[in-house]
Amino acid sequence: MAKLALLRQAGLSWQLARRYRATRHSNAFIRFISASSTIGIALGVAVLILALSVMNGFEQALKDRLLAVIPHVELQAVDAQIMDWPAKLQHLSQHPEVTASAPFIKSNGILRQGQQVKGAMIRGIELDAERQITNFEQYLTEGDIASLDGRSIVLGQGVADALSVRAGDQLQLMLPQFRPDGRLASSQTVVLTVTAIIQVGGQLDYQQVWVDSSALAGWLKMPTDSVHGFAFQLEDLFAAPRIARELGMLSDDYVYLQDWMRTQGHLYQDIQMVRTIVYLVLALVIGVACFNIVATLVMAVREKESDIAILLTMGLAPAAVIRTFMWLGWLNGLIGTLSGAVIGWLLSRYIEPIFVWSTELTGTSLLDPNIYFIDFVPSLFLWTDLVWTVLIALVLSLVATIYPAWRASKTLPAAVLGQK
Repeated sequence: MAKLALLRQAGLSWQLARRYRATRHSNAFIRFISASSTIGIALGVAVLILALSVMNGFEQALKDRLLAVIPHVELQAVDAQIMDWPAKLQHLSQHPEVTASAPFIKSNGILRQGQQVKGAMIRGIELDAERQITNFEQYLTEGDIASLDGRSIVLGQGVADALSVRAGDQLQLMLPQFRPDGRLASSQTVVLTVTAIIQVGGQLDYQQVWVDSSALAGWLKMPTDSVHGFAFQLEDLFAAPRIARELGMLSDDYVYLQDWMRTQGHLYQDIQMVRTIVYLVLALVIGVACFNIVATLVMAVREKESDIAILLTMGLAPAAVIRTFMWLGWLNGLIGTLSGAVIGWLLSRYIEPIFVWSTELTGTSLLDPNIYFIDFVPSLFLWTDLVWTVLIALVLSLVATIYPAWRASKTLPAAVLGQK
């Protein structure tokens, strides 16, 4: 019988909360505060879900786009070239966490086509080996990279735009020639055909071009079987700093240790920092909106004092009064949270086309490819982000109802009804 009575009182609390919410308050200010708390929670939840999805998208774009054409680890000779490189590369490639490797040659150069001049980093590659660590084909916009040979070159989209060239056009490449003491002696000029253009997005498209490594070695007059360094693809890209040190210890040459966390890690760290700041700030915004429920319930309790006193006189337990006003306040949080979750999910799904549409409409982009590594707003919605955001908002909403509901249960029927 006791359990049945509790269930009846629980049902009564829910019915009273629904009736109080449906009843038009005589005080318009209470309606305004109630609506503002619901709208504030909805906006906070929606923006938080959208922000987390965008941060997830940036992290995914960093992994899939930038790291698709940047090696995870590089070993580069300090003073001279690495001689007899095939045997050394094979030895280093036996590291259990290395999935692919390739040699490379680097040089600064100047590209010229007509009156257009562009400085760039020239990277000499062996195409078959480079394909194991670099996914060129995924970002190919023009031409065919398979035809890369000693008389051709692959350009980034930014370099191609700066020179106003397309696949099949010819351009001049000027390379520096150095004396044995390291001083500049002269320059070597070669005419190359643009065989392919790739567009990864961001600064890489404006900074680097690719040529055949054997041809570049000849232009730079490097010794036979010599390269500047080795590039590696790893099974776990976040282990790059540790594996770079291990590969350096295995190397017989004096080399610089480079890993993507050192060269591009600031991007990843910035994404994580912004994610944390955004989460904290918007969680506080949701908290502030939730605690507007406190003001709403305090005023509602003052307005319903007579009703509470009558119900207590008729035998309603104080615990039932607490549940009634907790339901009344929590409904605001529940409606706001669910509305915000739906809006946030829709925004995270359509933010990419919305950004493209706004860019086309205004003619300007918020993400300059000369500065950022991508020129679009990515989005990756994760259900875990939505679940945690909803749970946080619901818990904060529930906590905000406790004090006003407790104060309602402390109403003294004799004092209230004696004043009427």
